[in-house]
Amino acid sequence: MPDLTVDSNQVQGLSPEFAKAYTATLQAERKPIEALEKRKEKIQEKTNLLNDLISKADGLRQILPGLGTPFAMRELSFTSDDPKVITGSADKSLAEPGKHDIEVLNLASGPSALTNAFPDPNETRIGTGYLTFTTQSGDTKEVFIDYDNSTLEGIASSINSAKLGLTASVVNDVSDPENPYRLLVSSAQVGAQSNVEYPEFYFTGGEEDFFISEKKDAGNAVLKYRGIQAESPSNELKDLIPGAVINLKGVTDPGRPLTVTIEQDIPQTTVKVKDLVEKTNQILGFIQQQSTMDEKTDTSRTLGGEYSIRMAEERIRSALRENLLGQEGTTIQALSDVGIQMTRKGTLNFDEKKFSSALEKNFDEVVFLLTGDGATSGVIPKLSRAIASLSAPGSGLLSSQRKNFENQIQGIDKNIQRTEKAVEIRAQNLKNSLSKAQAAIQAIQNQGGAIAGGAGAMPPGIAG
Repeated sequence: MPDLTVDSNQVQGLSPEFAKAYTATLQAERKPIEALEKRKEKIQEKTNLLNDLISKADGLRQILPGLGTPFAMRELSFTSDDPKVITGSADKSLAEPGKHDIEVLNLASGPSALTNAFPDPNETRIGTGYLTFTTQSGDTKEVFIDYDNSTLEGIASSINSAKLGLTASVVNDVSDPENPYRLLVSSAQVGAQSNVEYPEFYFTGGEEDFFISEKKDAGNAVLKYRGIQAESPSNELKDLIPGAVINLKGVTDPGRPLTVTIEQDIPQTTVKVKDLVEKTNQILGFIQQQSTMDEKTDTSRTLGGEYSIRMAEERIRSALRENLLGQEGTTIQALSDVGIQMTRKGTLNFDEKKFSSALEKNFDEVVFLLTGDGATSGVIPKLSRAIASLSAPGSGLLSSQRKNFENQIQGIDKNIQRTEKAVEIRAQNLKNSLSKAQAAIQAIQNQGGAIAGGAGAMPPGIAG
């Protein structure tokens, strides 16, 4: 396409007058192209707005499957009177709400051994030698200790590096101020079945004798549940309460069990519904913004008045109007009963306290209002169908509108290309015509100059 941004006096090969005429003509020829580009710009702005709306609808559509059934809405919490003694969790698909009294008499522990005492952890040499250890599988393992590693800390490091299933550490026993340091060797496994033979040490050339002075066998956890005493080889109990995992951290006071409670997790369910309301409001708020117009609003650049967003708002509002009015014996009949109301601005207001209170008093009714049968009835299943009808790829109303805009843009691009080619041809023809006209004028001017020059050169007396 000819460049029309240059000064008309600089159009190659044309005089200033012809160049000006050429530029003016091409500017007029380009008016239809400029109109097409402006139209494309407006449709692209609408497409961008529609993409934003579809993105918001997709954000809501993605969380709805996690809310659309009574099971999906359900959450369970596990609490203990004393988390320092018992913690745990509950599987919402298996556990049932309830209270359970548990008395912890002993924790499951592994075998351990404590050596005699030494005045320091890293100076006194025990000597060189080795220790032997028999694993649970019956294999005998040996760890060699050289002179450089023959202090308490050196021996502990050697045992830990050998990866025998034993853990060694130096402990500070203040009961003997003159010799407070001892080596503690213990097994990582707990429960009576993990009992092992204690290591045997063989050292020579040491500054002090080295031997095991105290031993403790492995033991099971001991607890009372519903008045029955039981043992567990682990501090993690998976079968005591169906669907719950109990972690023992300490022991209870004698004769004073503590209570663990499995109940509906009201705060977690509230968070889920709050997220639902917020994502719904993103869509409704966007639609209200686009629909707010005055005499200065350029509707050719917004979605205001578009059929697709009017239908989007109506389908969402229709789902939110789902209710149980007329059903006898129900306290919760509409979203307003659980703290969710449509405001004058066209968005939802969510009263968290009212919603949590409704859950605490009428959990099943609230869930039934929201989820219905999980397929055809209930606010969330209907909202899910409404959103799918709007943003589902290919078939959704908004998706179809976006495709329509994209087709319009493609059509305009093709029209611009055809028009630019036609203008380019006409521009070249115009320039050729102007060049020929200019050449003809130049020839006439040259001929006139030649005649005038010839007349001036005739001998005196011949002229006139």
